[in-house]
Amino acid sequence: MTTDTRSDARPVGGHRFARVGRVLPVALVQIVGTLVATRWAAGVGPGAVGGGGPPWTQRLGDGVDPVFLGPLAWVLLVGGTVVLPFRWRWPVVVLALTLGTTIGYALVVSPRGPFVAALTMALANAWFRGHRVPTYAAAAVATVVLPSADTLTGRAPFPTVTTMTLCLAWLTVTIAVTELVRVRVARAADARRARLAAEQQRAGAERVRIARELHDSVAHSMSLINLQAGVALHLGAELPEQTRESLLNIRDSSKQALVELRTILGVLRAVDAPSGTSDRAPVAGLDRVPDLVDRARAAGVDVELHLEGPVDAVAGVVSRNAFRIVQESVTNVMKHAADHRATVVVDVGAEVVDITVTDVPSSVSTVAGAPRADETHHGRRPSSGLARAAGPDSDAERVDRSSGSSQGNGLVGMRERAAAVGGTLAVGPTPDDGWSVRARLPIGEPARTATVQKESDG
Repeated sequence: MTTDTRSDARPVGGHRFARVGRVLPVALVQIVGTLVATRWAAGVGPGAVGGGGPPWTQRLGDGVDPVFLGPLAWVLLVGGTVVLPFRWRWPVVVLALTLGTTIGYALVVSPRGPFVAALTMALANAWFRGHRVPTYAAAAVATVVLPSADTLTGRAPFPTVTTMTLCLAWLTVTIAVTELVRVRVARAADARRARLAAEQQRAGAERVRIARELHDSVAHSMSLINLQAGVALHLGAELPEQTRESLLNIRDSSKQALVELRTILGVLRAVDAPSGTSDRAPVAGLDRVPDLVDRARAAGVDVELHLEGPVDAVAGVVSRNAFRIVQESVTNVMKHAADHRATVVVDVGAEVVDITVTDVPSSVSTVAGAPRADETHHGRRPSSGLARAAGPDSDAERVDRSSGSSQGNGLVGMRERAAAVGGTLAVGPTPDDGWSVRARLPIGEPARTATVQKESDG
């Protein structure tokens, strides 16, 4: 059983030009070579031996007069090359057409020269593409008809052994060389697949290693934080209410972080697993933004949320990246400007998701005293004593207000997430001493369909 080694898809760009361009040398050989052969006299008269001209114009030592091609002969000669650019899409049809034009030319005029160049290319293409039976049939017809064309038309008494031998050798060499090329191409494809499989295996091993490192370095610490917060809540019955609320938020946040971390570890460990086989919670998306805002409010940050459009309809990497941009923006407010009032707006349109996270100073600041220069973030003061306790060497991201340069990874990560889906991100200070993050992410067909359906239902 044979298989087609070429794709049936329509080639584009350079591939299309390459496939069409390969026809030009064949057409040149067939048309120009045949024209030269037909105009070349092979002797000075009947019975002349060793006359001039190429070998294929000599027949048993007899002189051969030039042959002048009529309109029909020109149409058949050129027509065989015209259909060759379509060989990649209809190999059998092109083979049949070139066989017909070649045989027709041989019957119209006494065949000389390389008039079988187009048929050679069509035979090779059909064989390479796996059409064995049509190739054998075309080769058999050519072997019988082409050497006896002069005999069938009465131009010669019988076909010569030399002509039949040359025809059989031509077909044999064509098929043999094409098969050798096909085998080499198939081996090269197998080698590429083997290299790809090896690269995928190495990537899988690297994913497992990353998952193991993440688990060892982060998951155990987060579990310990969650456990210690629970113990403190259990034993600290006499603690002030604000302290207990902070411990409760620590416990809940660490638990949520563990859930998301386990989800990411599951993706790293089984990224190629079939869909629907994982028992992990789904990766956070835009539908989790309300939970994120609720946790920020529980931590004491004044956050206002506006969700517009079919948020649940946005899925995949766009939804995940949009959520992470909102998460990073709200986290920056929690870390560096908890005394600010934040507004989160997520607007899902027909083509894009617009995300806007802004924060402005509250009327009553929760931070007493002026901030030190090394405690500023985005041109703003830190949120509480916790930021000051971190000191100038904390890992908090610092951005120069005038240049927008960043020493941390928050803004870089947000820009990378926006760029990964073909979106844009703009950050900067606001006139009222606040800060804004604006992202625009293009969405796919599901969200657009949901938007149209919602508008029609309305």
